[in-house]
Formats: sequence, structure tokens, C-alpha cells
Amino acid sequence: MAANLAKQLEFLNSKPRFKVLFLLLLRAEDYVKSEELASKLGVTSRTIKNDIQALKDELDDLEIPLLSKRSKGYKLAILDPELESELKGFFQIYQSETIDSEFDLRVQYIVRRLLSTEEFVKLEIIQHELASTNSLTKEIYRVKKIVSDYGLYFRTRPHYGVKIDGDKFRKVMLTIRSYKYFDKAANPDFGISAYNELFFCDPEEKQRLRKVFYKTMIHSRVVFSDINAERFFVYLLYFRNQMLKEKLVLLDLPQIEFSFRETEEFVLVSELLQKLKNQFEGFDFSDEVIEFLTDIAVISSDLYRFRDCTKENYDTLFERGEETRNFLFRRLSEKIQMDVFDDYTCMKDLLKIMIPISLKIKWQVSDSVDLGYEKIRMNDEEPLLQFFMEQIYQEFATKYGYHFSTREQHMIFSTFLGMLNRIVLTHRKLKLAIIAIDGRLSTQQLKFNLKRYFSEYIEQIETRVLYELDFSNDHHYDYYLCSNYGKNMNIQYEPIYFAEENMTEFEYVDSLKHIFLEAYDYDEVLPPISFETIPLTYKFQVFPVEAFFQEGMSYERLELNGKIPIHICLNLCSRQEEFQIFSYEAQNAEADFYLKINLNIAENKQKMRMLLNILNCLAETPEKLAAFCEKRISSYGQLFL
Repeated sequence: MAANLAKQLEFLNSKPRFKVLFLLLLRAEDYVKSEELASKLGVTSRTIKNDIQALKDELDDLEIPLLSKRSKGYKLAILDPELESELKGFFQIYQSETIDSEFDLRVQYIVRRLLSTEEFVKLEIIQHELASTNSLTKEIYRVKKIVSDYGLYFRTRPHYGVKIDGDKFRKVMLTIRSYKYFDKAANPDFGISAYNELFFCDPEEKQRLRKVFYKTMIHSRVVFSDINAERFFVYLLYFRNQMLKEKLVLLDLPQIEFSFRETEEFVLVSELLQKLKNQFEGFDFSDEVIEFLTDIAVISSDLYRFRDCTKENYDTLFERGEETRNFLFRRLSEKIQMDVFDDYTCMKDLLKIMIPISLKIKWQVSDSVDLGYEKIRMNDEEPLLQFFMEQIYQEFATKYGYHFSTREQHMIFSTFLGMLNRIVLTHRKLKLAIIAIDGRLSTQQLKFNLKRYFSEYIEQIETRVLYELDFSNDHHYDYYLCSNYGKNMNIQYEPIYFAEENMTEFEYVDSLKHIFLEAYDYDEVLPPISFETIPLTYKFQVFPVEAFFQEGMSYERLELNGKIPIHICLNLCSRQEEFQIFSYEAQNAEADFYLKINLNIAENKQKMRMLLNILNCLAETPEKLAAFCEKRISSYGQLFL
């Protein structure tokens, strides 16, 4: 199967929805219902059922069973482990993490179609080619956004149609971006012959070209990610085909202050092209193309080694990288009221990201590899950081004219999140009393687990029988622990933890964790929790929480739109600290909550980390807020139980 795999599965390239269905089923561990498949593709369940039957007929010829089971859905039943491994190996690389909808496919088709010609194309023709009965208004709106990110223009001319216009190098970059998948298919069929021809290469020759490329890369100090390596290889195919067709490529590269010949990427490109020229036709590229490929190599470099991020290596890109990195740092510091410049790891990692982006800023091109990140619900568990970062991305675009791709946003977000996660909450050590109602020996396992897993939180553990405590005036313990039987004895000591019997060691450890939340003193650092009841008159209208704002204070408003809507009004430089929860008296499962949080962070990293932990917890389990209000719980630690 390995030798003929590409040829046998070639039919998938000409039927995009078949390919999507096949990939979804290949990746699934179990049956997938038609409703789920329909949702991911943006079509009806009936369409999915029809497509599945047609796909099944095709796969039957390849002896790849596609099973269906009532109420469960569909599943690929590949019995041969070697075949399954080959299939996953063939499709796993450079595929989007998520699957494109029908809308996405139409947008991609339009972009590729217009980039494949210098002529105007009537929308009626494109609509006919897409077999679409609806107007393409929404698709064209998305196309215009994509085109504008590359500094290109979407031209409309009455009676002639539409076209993409602008500098050639920008069109080339968008053409490669639209290639998108970078999979192992020898010659993917995009359904547009003119676009296919831009990258066509004999499969056997393509393998030889790839081998020369990889061997050159291995011996270079320059490192590309696998995806960027494949993208660079597609650039080589594109320019080679232009040469073989004897087309003169004038890229209209802008004159920017950057000594590209001093970079190691230029050495790599020069060496690679020399090796390719020695063995193949079509690689006698012009100086302008070599400069462009060097620049593409720069924006593709995986700058893992910080020692490579120097002015000697990257000239003015290093300075612009520092400038843009510091802009991001300043803006985040202002928003969270905390200096983040003292995290050296974050400073280094963000510079690695911003150096390649700096070249694209100079070009005024917002370019990135499309990995389908826009369909991944990222960072839902970090709502406050995500809220501030979205503001910062927009401010960056206003200042530098560069729009971060969702992939780049993910990288920047992860870098800042790492910085915040390195804030370690300080804690005090607790004095614990174990109540031995069934004898001291019965407490040994509990005591052992406490010392083994939580010694850093414990100052002292004492074992006491109940009557000792009853007749002692020295109750200096932070926490009491007792076997579960103690619940029957009306023990009055608090706070107390009752350990259930027959728990495994790890269950013991997990259940004991909440005890040591007391050691972090959330209730000492943060303001007391207060509860306000929303009048029922606001049941069917927006509650005016702004009426409770402190005078003269400005608030950020963010929404946690999970199972229970939570509206948060936040001020991090408040004169008077408050944590107010507004809820309806008869709170039902769908009713909204309002939080008014006034804090004075004032460089207090501990306080900021605590706030992040609380909001993250509410984003993950919003139903805890309902329990808080119902029982009027006033301790932050209870949120984490």
C-alpha cells in the first residue's frame, strides 16, 4: 500500500468534502455521529449521509471498510495495523488541526482562482464553478479581509468582474499561503488547473528535490519547523516552474534597511540553489528572487537558540524586534498593573517570535502559515489574560499596521502565560491536629500521606484524642483532621476535614489538597466577598451594574460565556477594594451573574496571580458561583474544592 498510497487516494483531492470526511473518521477513535460531522462541515445531516455512502463505495474498492451503526454513527474499520499506520503517516503531517467548513472551502477557492490569473473574472463564473445557488457576498467579504492583510487590492470593474491587484511579491506570498495544507500528496488537486500548474512537479523528481533540500538543511545552522520547511519547499517549486515556463518574475520588492547578505539564511539559500542547479533544471534564479527567498527563510527560521538572536545576525530586524517586544511588554504591564519586564525567559522567548515578524512589518505584510488555529477555542481557561491580549493585538495593529495571525497570537499568548505561571504563590505552614477517635494507630496512614505529599505546607502535626482537646485551652491548630466516623460525633472543632475510608493513596492525596489552600491566605490578601441581590424587576432587562461603580473609576468589562453567563466589571487600580457578587434571589440555571471587582494591584504579583486563579476557576466551573451565592460562602478557598 505504501508505494501506491498517494495514487489510490488521489480521488480525495478532487472531492474536498470526501477528504474532510475521510480525515475526520481517520482521526476518530470511535464512531462519529452524522450530526457531529455535519456541524464541523457546515452542511446538513442528509448531505453527510449521502456523502458517506458515496465515500463508502470508493473505499470499498480499496478494501478500507466504512462501518455505520444506528444511533452511534460512522467509523473506519481498518483491521491491518500497518495500513492504519501508513494512512495516518500519510495524512498526519501539515494538515490543519481542524477541518474546513464549506464556507472556508469556497473562500479558499475564490482566492486561489483570482491569484491564478492576471485577468478580471466575473463573479457569475465563479459562482457557477462553485455550483452555488447563493450569492457570494459573505465569501467576498472574507476574501477582501485576507487580501488586505497582504497589502493587496480587491478590484471590481463593472461588466468585467473582479481581480486581486498589487505588488508581485505580495501576490506570491498569498499564493503560497493559499496552498495551505502542505501535506504529502505528490500534486494536490485544488480544483483549479491554473493554480495546480503553479506547483506541479513529477512525483519522483519531487522526491529527489526534497532530498537535496533536507540534506542541505540538516547541515545548516538555520532550522525551520517542519511546516515552515514544507512551505519553503513550495516556494522553490513555484519559482522553478516560473523559470521552466520562461516567465520573467519581477517581484517589486520594497527597499528596506536590512543587510540580508549578512545572514546565515542567505548562506543556506545560496548553497541550496547551487546544489539544485547542479542536478536539476530551472533553479537559475535572479538576484531579486534569491533576496526574496532569503527573506522568506528569515521569517521561517525557528529561533530556538537565543544566542542566534543578535544584531550581527539580523541587523535592523533585531532592533525592530526589541522595539515591538517592548511595546507588548509595556502594554501588558499597564493593563495588569504589574511590571513584567523582570521575567528574563519571557523577554528572550518573545524576541525570538518578534524578529521574524519584524521583517513582515517592514514589508507591511501580515503573513503566517495557516494551521487552522482560528477554529480552536483557545485559552478559555485564561479569560483575563486573553481579554487583555486581544486589546493589545489591536493596539499593535494600530501602531505598526501588522495583524497577528491566530497562530502568532497563540505563540505570544503562550509566552506571556508562561511568565504569569512562573509567579509562585507564597504560603505559610500550617499546624494540624489529627483527632484519633479510633486510637492513634488508626491515624498512621493519614499522617504518612500528609508528611509524604505536603511536608512543605506543614509546620507541625499532632495526634490528639477528642477528650484531650475538649479539656485543653490551647487550640492553636489551623486545621483538624478526623476519620469519616467523626461526622456522627458532633465534633465542633473547625475547620475540620473528615477522611473517608477505603480510599486509594492517590484519592487520599487529591482529597487532602483543599486543606492547604488555607496556607495561601486568599482571604487575607483579597477583599472580603460580599453578596448583593438583584431585584426581580431586572429579570428581563439588563442589570445596571455600573450604578455600583466607584466614582471616577474606569472599569474593564469581560464576559465568561459558558454554561452560566458571568459579567465581570474589573478595576485593578482602585482606591477601595471590593469583591461583590450580584445574583437574583431565585437564581436558576440560566440566570446571569455580575461580578464587580475593585483591586489595587500596585505591582503585587501575588494578588494578580490569585485573581487569575479565581477567574480561571469560574471560567472552568461557573456553577460554583451559584453554590457560592446560595450558601453565601465567604471564603475564596471554597472555589477550588
